[in-house]
Amino acid sequence: MTLDPINDSLIDKREIIATSFDRANKKALAVSLGDIEFIRVALTLSVLKSDPRPLDPWYNALSLINRAFETLVSSVYLARHRVPTDAFALLRVAVESAAVAVHVSTDRVAFEQYVEPSGKKYKASKAIPAVRSLIPLLPEVWGALSQTAIHPNVHTFGPSYEEGGGNRKIRISFPKADPLQDRLSLHGVSLAAALVFRAAELVLFEKSSTEPGWLQLPGGSMLATATAERLVERRYQEFKEAAEQGHPTDR
Repeated sequence: MTLDPINDSLIDKREIIATSFDRANKKALAVSLGDIEFIRVALTLSVLKSDPRPLDPWYNALSLINRAFETLVSSVYLARHRVPTDAFALLRVAVESAAVAVHVSTDRVAFEQYVEPSGKKYKASKAIPAVRSLIPLLPEVWGALSQTAIHPNVHTFGPSYEEGGGNRKIRISFPKADPLQDRLSLHGVSLAAALVFRAAELVLFEKSSTEPGWLQLPGGSMLATATAERLVERRYQEFKEAAEQGHPTDR
């Protein structure tokens, strides 16, 4: 017996799960993808309207925000396959990348350490407390994602409770559809996307000198409203409500 039929079956089953997820969560999925789209628009405007230098902190921050954007898209694929712990692990990467973008663009010493050729002087974990004053909720979300999806623990890596019984079981087959878990996964994506979007506002744009409360690209005249801070608060509350109604993330 070869492994090829088994591998094909695994892939086919994952695609069936994703199709089922999309059908059951059409509206919520559209909201999460829309939140990620805000970041793509900010990146596109930055690339089209600016002319940064390769060693500029702004240019490196742009690259980090782009990496966070790509990671968020990947997390959606995992959420759709109903492997929420893996999806949350990627959300943690996206949030940390956004924090580093803010850190290296606002702290010259951190930037010099970040671009140092050996890559050993800069510690990404230092960015988390460093950005607290600019994005207050980011350290809390980063810590929760770390505890939930990065560090093995019984709640998310251990046996799962089955409905209707008090026993924990290890489920080797593919995950069952769970509306509460689907909802929590998508709210997690939206919360992380809002945090990355807020970081994008802080590092890719600057405050307008003529219109209070508005932003503009460095050296440009195009204005945009600063909306991410309010979006972070809204998505955070939505995630908390979903978590209170659901249960710990089970893989």
